Amino acid sequence: MIPHMSNRGAVVTGCGVINAISNDFNSFGDAMARAETGLGDISSFPADGLRNPRACEAKGFDAEAIRIKRGDKRMDRSSALTLAAFDQAMEMAQLDPATVNPRRGAVLSGSTLGGARTGMGYYRGQRAGKRRPSTLRDYSLHSPGYRLCIETGFMGPNLVYSTACTSSNLALATAQDLIRAGKADVVLVAGFDPMSEVSAAGFSVMRNVSPELCRPFDKDRQGLVLGEGSALMIVEAEDFAAKRGAPVMAKLRGYGLSSDAHHMTAPDVTAQGPMAAMRKALEMGGADAAQVDFICAHGTGTLHNDAIEAKALHGVLGERAAEVPAASIKSMVGHTLGAAGTMNAVAAMAARAKNIIPPTVNFREAEANNPLSCASAARTGQPSLVLSNTLGFGGSNCSVLMELA
Repeated sequence: MIPHMSNRGAVVTGCGVINAISNDFNSFGDAMARAETGLGDISSFPADGLRNPRACEAKGFDAEAIRIKRGDKRMDRSSALTLAAFDQAMEMAQLDPATVNPRRGAVLSGSTLGGARTGMGYYRGQRAGKRRPSTLRDYSLHSPGYRLCIETGFMGPNLVYSTACTSSNLALATAQDLIRAGKADVVLVAGFDPMSEVSAAGFSVMRNVSPELCRPFDKDRQGLVLGEGSALMIVEAEDFAAKRGAPVMAKLRGYGLSSDAHHMTAPDVTAQGPMAAMRKALEMGGADAAQVDFICAHGTGTLHNDAIEAKALHGVLGERAAEVPAASIKSMVGHTLGAAGTMNAVAAMAARAKNIIPPTVNFREAEANNPLSCASAARTGQPSLVLSNTLGFGGSNCSVLMELA
């Protein structure tokens, strides 16, 4: 990470989002207000043998339209998802890339599998004796980031993180560093992951996929439900955004990173890692735990992950952890893997625009130990200081503190 060399603020001026319940920022807020869920039968590939043949696919998204618009019929779905979110965010931010010094424009992204679907298609073709290496052009994790650089002309850092569920939250954290260190004026921060056989099979084998619904923080939860999508944010230096009169949706106050150093998949039952990440985010943001008024939780719906996150929240917020409104959007859009961080952040802003607290769909009853204040329906509210968590496999933890406009 880059050391903080100034107090230059980082603000969000535009957002774009594609997921199982919406194809843009405004409809995302509306769908959350209606407590919609995108759960349905998997249509991307044969789901025979999976623990749950259902997931939250972005079935309303037209990837082919993006391919046609860009004149690239071989574009992978991950790139199409990212470019669709990019188009929305740029329009919302009213940003002309030509007004940005190209060497002070950066692209940061996070993903778990990137173009895994393209890779699967290639290897199937290889087995059938139909080798087309050109189809692998968009296979790598960094392809969407390169496309964003080409679209904008940005010549600053172009980095992609793949740290399981914390991937795009880490990208968001790095954006704060680049701006506060005076290294960039504008940073595109993207999280993306398409539905893939690789992830579906892997999670099914580990038996942490729910056989029915995703019930984050519910005492009867049985596991996660996979999702897909992309969420992209335009993060600008506060002075740069003010100079051009840009709309400000949120200010990034701080972040915290930690590692459990415990196990490849199982979280540390002491919850020390997540607690450290949250406390670091509050410290960097100059905020007290008593000021947090919304928890945008990681909340996968798995037995151990939710228990550890709830324990960590109680460790950081104390008794207020049972009172501060909390939500897991994975109950609606599924677990979007590397996109989970930016998806959470955009959800918080979309909910604030509708004056609601997002629901945790399917939530019925909290656990007796370390209960959180979740609700199955949207609640009226105007959250201001948001703690957004991502906790990944291998013990990767990242918390981001956001002040909503």
